[in-house]
Amino acid sequence: MKTQLSLILTCLIALCRGQSFDDWSWVKNFAAVGDSFTAGIGAGTLWDQSDGSTSCSRYDGSYPAIMNRIMGGVQNFYYPACSGDTSDKIMTQIQNLPSGLDLVVMTAGGNDLCLSNIIYQCILKGTGTESSCQATISNALSVASNALAGNIQALLQAIDAKMNKNGIIVLVEYAQYFNADTSSCASETWSWPRIGPGLPLSTSHRSQFNSLVTTVNGILENAAKGTSMSNAKLVTANWDAWAPLTGGQFCENGASPRPWDSTNNNVMFYKLDTSPPTLEQYYTNPIKARGTGNVTFDDLFAEEDPFLAAELLAVADGKADIVEPWELVVHKRGITAPNCPHGFVQNAVASLLPDDIGKIFHPNELGHEVIASFAMDQIRGARAEILGISGPGCVVDQLTCAGSTGSHAYATGSVVFNNAQDFCSGVEGSPPGTNGVASKTYNSGTPDEHTFQLSLSGGASTLKQGDCLTAMSTIINCDLMGSTGTNNPLNWVQGGTYVQGSYHYSISIARTNRPWPYPTVPTQSCAGWYKVFFDAYDIYGAGWSSWDYGQQTLLPSNKACFGLGVTNWHFEYFDQPDENGYEWHAWFNSPIWTRARCFNNNKVQQSASNTNSIGGGCRGNG
Repeated sequence: MKTQLSLILTCLIALCRGQSFDDWSWVKNFAAVGDSFTAGIGAGTLWDQSDGSTSCSRYDGSYPAIMNRIMGGVQNFYYPACSGDTSDKIMTQIQNLPSGLDLVVMTAGGNDLCLSNIIYQCILKGTGTESSCQATISNALSVASNALAGNIQALLQAIDAKMNKNGIIVLVEYAQYFNADTSSCASETWSWPRIGPGLPLSTSHRSQFNSLVTTVNGILENAAKGTSMSNAKLVTANWDAWAPLTGGQFCENGASPRPWDSTNNNVMFYKLDTSPPTLEQYYTNPIKARGTGNVTFDDLFAEEDPFLAAELLAVADGKADIVEPWELVVHKRGITAPNCPHGFVQNAVASLLPDDIGKIFHPNELGHEVIASFAMDQIRGARAEILGISGPGCVVDQLTCAGSTGSHAYATGSVVFNNAQDFCSGVEGSPPGTNGVASKTYNSGTPDEHTFQLSLSGGASTLKQGDCLTAMSTIINCDLMGSTGTNNPLNWVQGGTYVQGSYHYSISIARTNRPWPYPTVPTQSCAGWYKVFFDAYDIYGAGWSSWDYGQQTLLPSNKACFGLGVTNWHFEYFDQPDENGYEWHAWFNSPIWTRARCFNNNKVQQSASNTNSIGGGCRGNG
């Protein structure tokens, strides 16, 4: 599923090639600055073996690394982004960059707000209290409202000074971690280490955390809008909407508390196992008790459980807050977030904290693929504006029903479907038609005249008959159930378009001057007259036999009723409905005395229209 999501999200790379804004050769000097979201802590493997990559937890599965691989022609990639960096440290990253940059991406602001401390106090802390949780949230909101926008604008202006003319800066936003509508998370144990159960991850807490993320994103967007650029074009990449659409958040309905379970395949962030522990696990997990069950701090360190040692020491001492994972990550790198509280034993165990812990509540590899896709899509749009051309319109899946656009054209559903089967049978394999376009018109000259068209773009080269028929059926089904809000028992089809990446399907109905609203029952007028040697009939109709000149409907229904003997057969369609709303006129002769047994009882008309709802009989004396 992750692969499928990645393919969908990177349609802008594979499906929408061929436009000037998809030419990445202009990016020669590329830089990625910011915090752990840009460093990509834990995503993939270490970027390299340098001290900087190790201390900053830079990984090759990060979104900048993905972008660098996709663009392909970057000559110089500068990657100073560092996990734990606050705005002042990010400013140093920027100041150390060379001039002449073409593209820069950045995440910033989370560490300024002590967001990691919120995660600790409200989620991870085994002895956490509601008052401590709310205090950290209040502190974050205060910093956000008073300082964040100014910090971000200063960073953006510093980047702009390093940019080439018409370069592009992307400010990447954050994303909401939680599905706040489910109840399962409240019964899980999110605290770590298991010094206590911690605060329950209630729906109200989750909503509050999500709200903080959206508040921060709003500040980032407004800061970007209010920043004057001299050299570069500035855009923001908001990927927040994708995770809720794809089941990519924590606490999804039916998700296992174990992150490796297949029910979490779409989740875009790292987490620990939140299965409820046994009572014994609270003080000894993950080490095993020895002898009498007493556990020393030396035992804990020997078993590589520095967090549990730190927490127990803090509790025993009674003088400090329990240490939290991100603060240890931060201190390992010699960085302190503004006004963020710290436990006094942090520095003693900081060097032992692995990135496997520091990465939780950060994007995983799938999350970074999503960020890369959204960032590159924003770059494409910015590039189109710089070039003065129409922007990208990469649509993965877009259905437009003609009925929803106000069209009054329609055709018989069963006829259109049968013709779709014929059309799609002829487009298997190689690109169809001329220049990748296949088109075929059916039932020409009738009220049901319609055209199928399929066009390929963006390098698409093959087509399967089944894919074609599925797409055309999707268009047909726009109207079969009356989706436009109109009663549709006769199953009229109005056509439309269906775009699936590089494949564009359409069904166009030609006749736009048919009776409207479309009929819900077929109508007819019949007269039959005795002429000594034959009966002469005049039949007018609408809502039936609108596609075949009567050859597969009215004519065979006549023969089924009275056998052979139809003579002088004529059938014509009107260019527009007559004064009675009829669309066609048929006149013919039959053997004598057929009116009562075939027409006045509506037997022929019902057979030809394939419905029992037609009435009116047949006047005359035949």
